[in-house]
Amino acid sequence: MTAPKRLFRALAAAALAAPLLAAAGCSNSMPEAAVSAPRLLGGKPLPAGFASPDGMTLAPDGAIYVSINQVAGKWASPAKIARIGADDKISEFCVLPVDPKSGKASPMGLAFAKDGNLYVSDNQSFLTDEPARSGVVRVTVKDGKPVAGTRVVNGMHKANGLTQRGNFIYVAETDLRAKGQYVSGVYRFALDELRPDRPLTVTGIGDPHLVLTFETKNEKVRGGANGLGFDSAGNLYVNNFADCEVLRYTFDAAGKASEPELFAKPEGALSVDGLQVDADDNLWIADIRGNAVFVVSTVTGKSVKIAASPAGAEGADGELDTPSECIRRGSKVYVSNIDLSIGENKTDAIQTISVIRLKK
Repeated sequence: MTAPKRLFRALAAAALAAPLLAAAGCSNSMPEAAVSAPRLLGGKPLPAGFASPDGMTLAPDGAIYVSINQVAGKWASPAKIARIGADDKISEFCVLPVDPKSGKASPMGLAFAKDGNLYVSDNQSFLTDEPARSGVVRVTVKDGKPVAGTRVVNGMHKANGLTQRGNFIYVAETDLRAKGQYVSGVYRFALDELRPDRPLTVTGIGDPHLVLTFETKNEKVRGGANGLGFDSAGNLYVNNFADCEVLRYTFDAAGKASEPELFAKPEGALSVDGLQVDADDNLWIADIRGNAVFVVSTVTGKSVKIAASPAGAEGADGELDTPSECIRRGSKVYVSNIDLSIGENKTDAIQTISVIRLKK
């Protein structure tokens, strides 16, 4: 799930500067608390056909775009991308192309890239145990409108978080299916090699697009590379889901990734799922297993639990309900509640996005 920093600043600075400055006050400041408990987006649950919101991205036009996965609704409606405008109203942006075998799409991370198009990870592991069925979809956008959606990457097992920087997109592969250990990683793709008429097929460990890998040690909870995003200095942060670790990487001039640095372990978190980087270089992290939202300073590494809801909360009043992604826009944090059956939580008919107001 990512915050395209340079793209924001080049194309959306005028739209976003005033609210961000009001919320943050100065560069590298980190919110310490929320004004109130999470509330429902627009004061009500999501409309019918908007089940299981997941990945989020803040676009150049200042709107938030959200993957509507539909897993909680058992794909009774097509998977889609939704748009949350400045007025906090949610609407359909586009329906995604389906996998020819499953007949469904399963979107997760997404980001607008330098070419102006929207890239979306399609995680078919929600629908099948068959390997190498996931990948990346490109939604071609012209004049702010979607005109086509096509798979441009195939061969992934569990395509997850997605971010962009420069002329590349980066996609988390949660499980590389290595024998004897739980290994995951991140693929990098140049925009000019992503062609709808000739999609790429990746092959896992050893593939030249796989720029980093790491092992998850937790044997009780499974899940590796998940949310990811860049700060303004070009450092890449990757969530190691089950080990509750935020890893940091740098890249040399040739694009080679450094060895991982254990950057943070948010205190009290039970998992680190989606990750977004705000304009002050703070990391916003959803803890799906702990039903909570954390913020981490990239300057100090300090973490703060901004909001949490009781285990098993259904979200009717805006409570967190297995949050999988969160993103800051101005003085608000928007939280996707994917509503999976995890721990005490059971999937229910109430589908929501929560909104948290931050103290200035």
